[in-house]
Amino acid sequence: MGFCLVAYLEYRLCHKDSPIYLSSKIVLIELTVITMFKQTLIALSLFLTTGFGLLGQVSTPLQSVKTQRKVVAFTFDDGPNAKTTSQLLELFNEVDGKATFFNVGKNLSSNKAILTELLSKGHEIGNHTMTHKRLSTLKDSDRVWKEINDFQELYQNELNFQPTLFRAPFLKYGSVTNKVLSDLDLLSVNASVYAKDAKKDIKPQDIIERIKRGIHPGAIILCHERQHTVEALKTLLPQLKKQGYEFVTVSNLLEAAKGKNKISANHPFIRINGSMYSHMEANARVFPRHSRELLAMAKTKSKFSPKKAQTNTGVTIAFRTASPVVKAKFSVLEGDNRGPVFGIFQDKKFVKAAKFGRKDGPELKFEMETTKPGEEVLYEITLPNWSNVAFQGLELESANALSEIKSENKPVYVAYGNSITHGTGQIATYQTYPFIVSREMNWDLYNLAVGGGKTSVPMAQMIRDNFEHIDYMTILIGYNDYNGEGISAQEYGKRLNKFLVTIREKHQNTKIFCITPTYTKTAISKKSGASITEFRNAMDQVVGQFQNKGDEQIFLIRGEEISKEKDLKDAVHFNVKGAKSFGDLLSIELKNKINYIKK
Repeated sequence: MGFCLVAYLEYRLCHKDSPIYLSSKIVLIELTVITMFKQTLIALSLFLTTGFGLLGQVSTPLQSVKTQRKVVAFTFDDGPNAKTTSQLLELFNEVDGKATFFNVGKNLSSNKAILTELLSKGHEIGNHTMTHKRLSTLKDSDRVWKEINDFQELYQNELNFQPTLFRAPFLKYGSVTNKVLSDLDLLSVNASVYAKDAKKDIKPQDIIERIKRGIHPGAIILCHERQHTVEALKTLLPQLKKQGYEFVTVSNLLEAAKGKNKISANHPFIRINGSMYSHMEANARVFPRHSRELLAMAKTKSKFSPKKAQTNTGVTIAFRTASPVVKAKFSVLEGDNRGPVFGIFQDKKFVKAAKFGRKDGPELKFEMETTKPGEEVLYEITLPNWSNVAFQGLELESANALSEIKSENKPVYVAYGNSITHGTGQIATYQTYPFIVSREMNWDLYNLAVGGGKTSVPMAQMIRDNFEHIDYMTILIGYNDYNGEGISAQEYGKRLNKFLVTIREKHQNTKIFCITPTYTKTAISKKSGASITEFRNAMDQVVGQFQNKGDEQIFLIRGEEISKEKDLKDAVHFNVKGAKSFGDLLSIELKNKINYIKK
């Protein structure tokens, strides 16, 4: 519109046919005025289309938030640096805090390991450009775009992390920068408290005094990754914590301003049980039950399907809080997803299930209301037995927090098997027999079973190598060797023997309970013609061989004697009541064996 107006004025004042055409000298004067006016309109047009006016992003960067909670966000520019970044992570870990790091992209390649650790611990990374150029001096919009967008692509490709925050070097933005930020949906962030620590000759005490003078609830504090800053924070952070300050990321600070207390998936007071390989990916926690090497192995060698293995049976998330309402957020990942069902426990008692269908997702959210208003409650969320989910975090009501869970030092229990142990026939982890056993015996459960799995020596090698200590182990395996693959009972005996030998190479004192195949309607293998009785006898013989060689920590439990036809939903899998019955009866058998050992 501005350009059309300029063109019209040029015509009216300068065209010979125009009624207001003036003398040539006057025309020169008017043309000068027109040129100035034209430049003004062009600038105005640029203003309206580059993020400074009503049509674009507001140019004022975020400096702080309004909140009554004593929460602040420490931010650090110019990293990563292997030494200072590592030191800062340690300092914030000591005060149970998180921070935001505005990194320079070119520094990533030599510091990828420390950045992976940074993200895994729940800290946040912001975009500080690729090369730390003063963007306001770059007149070429393509160069500005490259400085910012290349950073986004680099961190996505290398760390599977997409930053949402941006800080301009020297806090100089410019019109083109704001247009790029708007296009990339990045929030610009400055600060309300400045450490003024960028130069080399700054004294740590000066940094301490400047921050203490300016700090307030909702503050964003701008620091740099400098050694004198690290030294200052060694003193300052414990002092601020004693004053009641909490240290959060900028994103969590924004949540606090909304009256919400967002808890990251990697909060130190959240306890994960049942996943030896749990880790952070893209700001969420994932729960593999098996090593990457084993999951990458060919099925012909591993003897199980990696897709079915990528499920969360036996995994539990635990935390303690007095928040009246807790919101949990998950996302669905690749795997064998049959409709996620979460079990919710409060102070060890089952409260309810959060059920979702096969087509629900990718985000899954549910709320939990306390059963004891005004009191701290231990929450436990059992993850789905037949789905693969990632934990995005929690949200508590304002002014509530998590409390540390006191360690109970429970015995470690590994359950190995096929779909019977995995939980086919039950819709949730809390209905599976290994979970029922773990609750009855007060053991920490690691359910490594995989539906369709056969006796797997590579699985035994993973257990041997990656578990530091195992107190108890149950093994219920063989049905798929028998009816799925159709091998002979003799071959099954050889596999089982090798499996046990592998486990014993490291875990000599683990009490191993071998459970013969449970009741099944398939009495004769459809592939080999062998009977299930032969396979039960083969397990009996293998266990006897170990016992005859002096192994006093291995036992046989007759699975067919503690299961019956009414327990089944099909030819072999337990229904819900059957799994409960089997879990209860197995617990009795385990207690009897353990008590016998003690005598």
